[in-house]
Amino acid sequence: MAKLDLILLAVFGLFTLVGLAVSAFCFRRSLKVANERDGDVKMFFWAVGGLLGLILAGMSSVYILLPILLH
Repeated sequence: MAKLDLILLAVFGLFTLVGLAVSAFCFRRSLKVANERDGDVKMFFWAVGGLLGLILAGMSSVYILLPILLH
């Protein structure tokens, strides 16, 4: 692998891990808020945050990491 590929792999690998961690945290908070009274809006926003974390992880892994690893 070239030096630039290793740098991209490290940076976007970190983005993938951070996105997965954010999504896990947000989904956990969403499930915790779901049991509260009048927590529907908070649950919605935590779930949206979790989905955004999954999108960040998926986009950085599919469009950057996968081509580097398959090449």
